[in-house]
Amino acid sequence: MKSKSEYNLCKWCSERQHIRNYHPQQITRQCQICHGLWNQLQETCGRLTQATKNYQYDTFQIGLTLDHSFYDNEDKFRSRFKIRGKENIKTSLLREIRKKFSNVSNKKTDLHSPDITINVQIGRKLETNVSVISKTVILRGRYKKIKGFKIKNKNSTNDRLEINQRHIEKILKKEILAQFNSASIVFWPVGKEEPESLVLGNGRPFYVSIKNSKKISFKQGLLIQSNGILFKLIEKVRALPTSAPLYVKKVMTLVSFQEKLRTSDIKNFTDPGIMIVEIVSRKSKNWKLIYQMDIKVKTQRKLELTITCDNGLPIRKFIEGDDVDISPTLGQILGRKCHCNKIDILDIVNEEDSLN
Repeated sequence: MKSKSEYNLCKWCSERQHIRNYHPQQITRQCQICHGLWNQLQETCGRLTQATKNYQYDTFQIGLTLDHSFYDNEDKFRSRFKIRGKENIKTSLLREIRKKFSNVSNKKTDLHSPDITINVQIGRKLETNVSVISKTVILRGRYKKIKGFKIKNKNSTNDRLEINQRHIEKILKKEILAQFNSASIVFWPVGKEEPESLVLGNGRPFYVSIKNSKKISFKQGLLIQSNGILFKLIEKVRALPTSAPLYVKKVMTLVSFQEKLRTSDIKNFTDPGIMIVEIVSRKSKNWKLIYQMDIKVKTQRKLELTITCDNGLPIRKFIEGDDVDISPTLGQILGRKCHCNKIDILDIVNEEDSLN
């Protein structure tokens, strides 16, 4: 049975085992535990520097994966000599890599919320792979749509809303990927509008998650304009909201009728004050408030209706009343069939803003 002195251990591994009166080998690649892993520390940090050179960051975290053979070597040695309660090779090496890289990069380690996470994989023959991923950057902003767009096919209302959202996301994605040198984005608008609809006033609030961005800072109030849409990136936030923020929207619509409007129809339509609209779906039932409705007669078969209501009220469904899942509808209030020709968003505000 071998004695401790008969094992070839490098200085680093022998010190980690706390072996007394042992003279370590000078040729570290013959170490029977790490096989020269410690001797590669400088080279490993060089790989980390190369992998992170294009990233903007102040803090980092490093993860380490070692081939199982390194653990096996150390476990056999410690089992043979009944060495217990010492750090394993991964913990010891990882601490040294973090310390060395922090000195080289002049950046700080952050174990909880680092700007970048570096993953190091070291194989049996010391082959090393390094990958880097940055913390997701979440920005809050607003967009204005000063020019609508038309779609050829007659899609359902829900499809049209999705088409519009994908159109806006595509425009923003192109600009964001270029600005932040990132891998991908996720676009989260607070509400939706139809492709032809304008979005004016303060604009529609939105959030955007930027995945694996190589930039972590940006100029607050950054403006991006493309294809008739103006995006304003307001600030960086820690996380997406857990529920949809409460906003009130002011909407201008153009409503037409098959039958001519009578003077009595308009007289009968008096502003009832705050109106509760019930919306029923397969999974839930909820309510939206209409705070004010103003009518402006354009012709005997057409009127302009301005609605101030909770964000999230489906305006076209409220006006046309084709679905039985919303009540009351404008058609029920006026007692006739209504058709919505146009919807423009005049403003979307919260309690910190004010409607003009």
